[in-house]
Amino acid sequence: MAVAPAISSRAVASPVEVFGFGSRHAAMAGTGVASTDDFAAVYYNPAGLAVGTGTSASFGVQGAVSNLSIDDRRQALTDPVGVVLGLVAPAPLGGPLANRLRLGLGMYILPTSIARVRAHFPDEPFFPWYDNRIQRLVILPGAAVRVSSAITVGAAVNVLAGLGGGIQASEGATRALEARVDEKVPTVARLHAGVTFAPTAALRFGAVYRQRFEVPFATAAKTEVAGEPINLDLRASGQFTPDQVAIGGAWSGSGATVALDLNWSNWSAYPGPFVAVQSELPLVGPLAATLPDVPYKDTFAVRTGGELALGTTILRAGYAFETSPFPARQTGVTNLLDGPKHTIGVGIGFVMPKAAGGKDLRVDLHAQTQVVGHRTITKTIYSGDGTDYDSYKALRDEVTDNPNDPATLGAQISNPGYPGLESGGQVFSAGVTVEVQL
Repeated sequence: MAVAPAISSRAVASPVEVFGFGSRHAAMAGTGVASTDDFAAVYYNPAGLAVGTGTSASFGVQGAVSNLSIDDRRQALTDPVGVVLGLVAPAPLGGPLANRLRLGLGMYILPTSIARVRAHFPDEPFFPWYDNRIQRLVILPGAAVRVSSAITVGAAVNVLAGLGGGIQASEGATRALEARVDEKVPTVARLHAGVTFAPTAALRFGAVYRQRFEVPFATAAKTEVAGEPINLDLRASGQFTPDQVAIGGAWSGSGATVALDLNWSNWSAYPGPFVAVQSELPLVGPLAATLPDVPYKDTFAVRTGGELALGTTILRAGYAFETSPFPARQTGVTNLLDGPKHTIGVGIGFVMPKAAGGKDLRVDLHAQTQVVGHRTITKTIYSGDGTDYDSYKALRDEVTDNPNDPATLGAQISNPGYPGLESGGQVFSAGVTVEVQL
């Protein structure tokens, strides 16, 4: 696990959460609550596993490149390429349970790491939407049951691990500083649960709940020097994804499918991307860092997409719009950059009967553009008029004015967002997924 609670100039993104899981759904801008029936159902709606038939294995590659900018400085992506793996198969049951239970597994694998927990300084300019969300190994096992000819239900588990423990250091017998580390990696498992309802052969509706997911990081450093204790407690939360509820509908007929999804995400519960620090110092006593109180907002998204089969060729396209959880007006210490997002996806698939050792093969390709709305942040300096200082609403002049020292006159501000900054841009992604019927 890579841990970096320090300044970084690069953004981090995961195609699973941000761009789509597999080329089929990425081409449709992440639409899939009612239309999914392949391995990606473990994310979009696990109940979709029971809609499909047969056994298949999928593998692919997805990558992204950033044209996001902060004051005309381009922000690159870290680990922009990953491998997608998927497997779906009916449970080997007979009798009345035959062909009713279907199992699935979806994975996204990074080339160089398992996970990254990155927490930031409160004044650091960066794009939280793309930074440190679920830039990690993704493991989503799931199962679904066909309750009736019209209803399926399913669940999947979003699995990884957190990090917690402590460091103890004190003077040893030789008066040299000796340390002991005791860290543990607890399992983090969260639920995805969904249902589909098909009143007719052509029409299907779906609903899914995705439980809040985050990878906690906690380390307590207890040090004793010259008989005096110096304690430091660090806590942060990485790879945050809020509680989500999504509903969708899909219509299929004459080789075409059209789908629409609506999504709500509980971003107002976001604990923030910063490090919480508490300490115990000799003579001074307990100290705690005061983090800015940012009013994060719940987000709403609409996604629509479709596919059209022309013989053995499948054309796909999609569009999505999502609001931003981060406030546009930030006059104080924070520089959380974001904007409303427009996503456009296109793709093409090729069905190749009996092409893989007598097994059917499908190759899907996609390309996607995500446009992040332009924003301007302008800072305000605290007037010192007797009102309580709020670090989110204003910046303090960091040097007291001295008439005898011209260098101290005026506002002395080190915040990198002062007096203001511009942000926005695009993120481009593409990939290929190959599915083999087993």
